[in-house]
Amino acid sequence: MTIHRFILLFATIFMLLIVGMVSAYYRFYTIEIFLGIAGGVGVLLVAMFQDMWHQSQKLHEALDISHDLDEILRTILDINQSLLSIEDSDVSIQACCNRLSQHSGYGLCWIALKTEEELSIRGYSDGSCGVLHPAMKISVDESASFAPSVLAYRDNTIVMLDHLEVQESLAAWSFIAKERGYGAIIALPLIARNNSPFGVLTLYSRNSEGFAPKEIEMLQELSSDISFALYSHTQRAELIHHLGIDSVSGLPNRVSLIDYLSLHQVSALAILNIDRFSDINDVYGVAIGDQVLAGYGYWLSKKVEKTVGVLLYKLGSDEYALVFDKHSNVEDALAFLEYLIDKTEEASFVIEGIEVVISITVGFDPNSEKLIENATRALKQARIERIKLSVYTPLLGAKKEQANNIEWYKEIKEALEEERIVPYFQPIVDNKTHKIIKYEALIRLIKRDGTVILPYYFLDISKKIRLYPRLTKAMIDKVVERFEKCLIPVSINLSSEDLLNRELADYIEEQLVRYNMQGRIIFEILESEGISNYTEVSTFIERFKAIGCSFAIDDFGSGYSNFEHLLRLNIDTLKIDGSLIRNLPSDQNAQIIVRHICDFAHEMGISTIAEFVADEAIYSKVLELGIDASQGYYFYEPLPEALAE
Repeated sequence: MTIHRFILLFATIFMLLIVGMVSAYYRFYTIEIFLGIAGGVGVLLVAMFQDMWHQSQKLHEALDISHDLDEILRTILDINQSLLSIEDSDVSIQACCNRLSQHSGYGLCWIALKTEEELSIRGYSDGSCGVLHPAMKISVDESASFAPSVLAYRDNTIVMLDHLEVQESLAAWSFIAKERGYGAIIALPLIARNNSPFGVLTLYSRNSEGFAPKEIEMLQELSSDISFALYSHTQRAELIHHLGIDSVSGLPNRVSLIDYLSLHQVSALAILNIDRFSDINDVYGVAIGDQVLAGYGYWLSKKVEKTVGVLLYKLGSDEYALVFDKHSNVEDALAFLEYLIDKTEEASFVIEGIEVVISITVGFDPNSEKLIENATRALKQARIERIKLSVYTPLLGAKKEQANNIEWYKEIKEALEEERIVPYFQPIVDNKTHKIIKYEALIRLIKRDGTVILPYYFLDISKKIRLYPRLTKAMIDKVVERFEKCLIPVSINLSSEDLLNRELADYIEEQLVRYNMQGRIIFEILESEGISNYTEVSTFIERFKAIGCSFAIDDFGSGYSNFEHLLRLNIDTLKIDGSLIRNLPSDQNAQIIVRHICDFAHEMGISTIAEFVADEAIYSKVLELGIDASQGYYFYEPLPEALAE
């Protein structure tokens, strides 16, 4: 009996019972009317039950789809968490593949990145049937396999195939599908910031019907997230490499040396300086001079690689550093340095047919707390005494330094009392409009005779003689007084010492509120390489951001640990280090570094400023690389007063 007949019978019996209860006074034709009505009600009930059944089916289908999409969403959230928390790109790729394959509807997942004319597999989940392996190459040549992954990369589009059981190809992707019983495959291009593909994400589904439209949309969003993370990883890795390598010699540079010293225990450090190197530049030109530096660096590296426990670094200009590990003894280190001094004088370097002979002077520090600083002092002492090798001792130059400190203490103290600590203001211009968008306040000491003293000569000494906090307060006072009625923002430099001084923080906030300057003050963080207490620094930043202040990192690019600041501190602006900007027209490595810094900053919503823009050639490169603003003598020099109100 069909459900239609059952419902009709039920309705009829129900209506007959009603009829039976009707008074005997009604005629037979009245019963016929009721029977007609009963038939109509039965048909109506059938339609109602059918509609309810169809609605139930749709609800079940909607719940199933919702469950599937919810599972995909949870998978995506987990992957994004991994992308944020894992810094190593290969580990991050593997985590993404593993998590996607854990989805109940999915199987194998793998990610490949472009290298030369091939896709190189960088990670894949379990279950590859032994076909896939790390660093496996897949050609993307036009005549190569038409695998979904290749098509997705080559055409920069999503490629999906379903009903994979009909595929007869012996290609790896098809073989895997047959072996594991996968029903569909989707390949999504990984796209860089310039909208060109740099890799591909490939995923197998157990459903032969393929991937639902909403599912594809969510996977596309996931591929965008993965693209952003991997592209950022790649940029960061390339930038770290360039920041840590000397562009002339190819040796690890000062940044790498500082990083190494912070992580390892060493027994001694020596600084080797080429004698009268400026004469070589003057006589033969900078190009020949650079080749001498590179040649001598290579010569040193060959000597060092034969010696256990010694590392070579290239410092600024014409200096090299040798680091002796904790197992080295002083006697052996000194013997090796004397050997290098003698052998350097015996060697000659032929550059473009020119024979160049050099000699070196060495400063050596046998394990003090300030290896670089004290080895430099020993080098200076060797110059003074006109000897080839000087060893640092605690008494070396101590009396002279003490007398110098006393002299500066008197000078700075009197300048504070007589209000001769003043700010000079250097405009910062928008690179598109050339309009002044902000100022930087730069500290100056004015001597009684009117001579202007730059901070290079007195700022570090002020820290040693404990007058530095008073200088910061004096700058705060003068800047807020001058800019109280100016609408253009102004930046004030703060050292890591300032950021950790709670009493100073209270004083700064009091002055900003008093002059209503909170929304027009930018704090530039100096010496960012020296920041170690991120918790307290972050507390300072968030405290003053809450009242409307902004923050910038000064001299960005002078060290690659700056990237950690970007991730851990809430920064608004990067001021790119002047040593990079000055060399932009002639130094390709500087161009690469600055380009990466700009891309990285803009991806994170951070503005960029080029420091030391001194001429048209530098400014042209600054514009080409997409830096937002410029500061330097090409536009304005620091002045006692602001130009615009």
